[in-house]
Order: sequence, then structure tokens, then C-alpha cells
Amino acid sequence: MSKIDVIVVGGGIAGLSTARELALRGLRPIVLERDRTGSHASTAAAGILVSRGSVRSDRAGRSFYLRSLQEYPAWIRRLSEASDIPLRLEEGDDWCFFPPGAAADRFRARLEAESDPSRWTETESVPAGLETSYHPDRFRAFRISGERWTDPTPLLAALRQAALAAGARIEEGCGRVELFRDGERWGARTMDRTYLADSAVVAAGPWTDSVLSQLGWEAVLVPVRGQLALVPALHGSNSMVHLEDTFYAVPRDGWTVVGATMEHGTWDESVTAGGLSSLQERMRTLFPGLDLSRAGRTWSGIRPRTRDRIPHVGKLEPGLFVASGHFRSGISMAPRTGRVLADLLTGIPLEADALELDPLRRGAWKQPELSRL
Repeated sequence: MSKIDVIVVGGGIAGLSTARELALRGLRPIVLERDRTGSHASTAAAGILVSRGSVRSDRAGRSFYLRSLQEYPAWIRRLSEASDIPLRLEEGDDWCFFPPGAAADRFRARLEAESDPSRWTETESVPAGLETSYHPDRFRAFRISGERWTDPTPLLAALRQAALAAGARIEEGCGRVELFRDGERWGARTMDRTYLADSAVVAAGPWTDSVLSQLGWEAVLVPVRGQLALVPALHGSNSMVHLEDTFYAVPRDGWTVVGATMEHGTWDESVTAGGLSSLQERMRTLFPGLDLSRAGRTWSGIRPRTRDRIPHVGKLEPGLFVASGHFRSGISMAPRTGRVLADLLTGIPLEADALELDPLRRGAWKQPELSRL
């Protein structure tokens, strides 16, 4: 067996992005995925890449998010070239609807404080397909131009192929991975093999906590199930629609992805009648004819949410790193997450936006005995 420099636990978008970046820099990573790469939250998403026209923000983690979005066009192009899988980055308007009240006021105030004024407007002229349900007494409508989205399924396939082409190894069907210290090195046991390496990166989504708890680390990552459905196109424009900045309708190849529920505390990845009913009830306020019983496809995924809703991307102890807790922004933050982890493992100092995601920030983790680290 060839030498391994870095063990990456988790074959979702964060783990694959990290492995590819490490391989491009001459390291030899191996990705250990309990099932199939991209088989959980990474592809159970709508691929939304919204900036809200932001050009400035003092919210922790926001600069990291925005910089990752800026890297997306070049990142997508490189993945497509390396994998021979065509990828599309769609662009259009994002329509955000809020009932009149405090939430709408806060949304507008944030746009006024952070966003390019040429990119957004509050308006009463809505796109085709929404005229029957929209009324200014029921909703305030915001139009943000130049937003992007992509399809996560071919994206993950291209990322997997690009990681392999760069020199990463990928092992699927590993089951539960047991991570352990081996002197100054790191080991990982799967169902049938043991691997040793100089460093380890845990990017196991909501299961990150269970992997790291074996080493004495504890982070309360709340699992949040999101259920989605694919339905015939709901309106005629090439634009996304958000309801209260939570629920959405995103175009996809003549269809519309409708999502997503926010079900905290469950580890069950099943699609449920209750979840779809709740999603349908909320989205019918904008699309009265929506019938999810006729959906072409339904699916769900569990997203990891941290205590402070800022991802954990960084170093825990010498040789041990983490990339998790991206919640609803795993797709959006993937390019920069992989680059920052590769910077850390190759000794490149982190920039200020990445330091805000330090997993050792106050209150983020319960640590093992520091005297032995």
C-alpha cells in the first residue's frame, strides 16, 4: 500500500474539496466514506449560491462565505476540465418574499447595510407565475439580481473525479470509521482495514461529533433534516424564489426544486408525509396549485448546525483538523473550505476571514485534557 499523508474522514463536498486541494499540493490524501461519496447532505440540496448582493459585512463567517462564492466560477471550470463532466453555473434573479413585519424590516436593513444598491430593489412588480398569489398587503417582495445556483449531483461527481485525477485515493463503503492517535501519527480503522497518516481531517457532516468524540473532543452539532421535492416548473422566469429567506423554489432543467424543511434534532434521513405536507402548506402561500403528491422525486438530507451557526474549519490539535458545521452553506463554502484546510496542512498562514471559523473559538468545543496535546 502506498504511503498516506492525510486521512480525510467523510466523502461529502467538504471532504472531497479538501482531498483534491491537498493532492494538488503534492500530498497523498485518502478519503474514507462510510457509504458513497456525496450520498448524504451534499447532494440533498438545491445548490443555491446567493450573495444577496453583499459587498461588505461584519457578521462572523460572512466574509468567508462571500469569498467562496467569488471563487465559484473558476472552481467550477477547473472541476469540469479535470473530470470531463460538464457543469453549469446558472445565473438569474432571486425573489425574496416576506409577510409585512419585523422579519421583512430586518431583511431590508441588512440589504441596505451590506449590499450593492444596484443589485437589489423592493418592488410590487413580481415575475410571471406569481401574480395570482402576490399582494402587497400579504407580502413584501425583494428582487436581487445576478444570483447563482447549480446542480449538486453532477458537481459532486465532477469533484470526485477531479480529486482522483489529482492523486487522491477514495475508499467507499467503509462503515463507521474509528479515528485514533498513534504516537505522533493518526490512525483510522474501518470494517476491514487500518490506515496510518501524519494528519487527519474530519469532514463527516453531522456525524463529525461522533468521530471526534472517540478522541475526547465534543462539539454539539445539531442535525437538521431538510426535505425537498422536484416538481414541474412553477413559474416562467429563470429565477429563484425564497419565502421568508427559508423556503425556496429553484429552477432545474425545466423543473423546480422546492425545499426545504427545517427539522431539528432528527437523525432519520427518510422523507416523511408530515414533512412534505408542511413544506407544501408553506409554499402554497406563493404557489396555490402546488401538489407535492405528484412530485417527480422527493429526497432529504441531514445538515450539521453548530452552536453559533458558524462552521468549524481549522485545527483542533497537532495533526488533527476539522471541516464541518456548514449547515445550509456546505455547497456554497466548498471551494474556500478545501483551500483553507490545504493552507493549514501546508503551513500557509490563514487570512482573517478563515480565522473566524477557528473551531477553538470560545464556546465552540469541549476539549480533551490539553496537558497531553
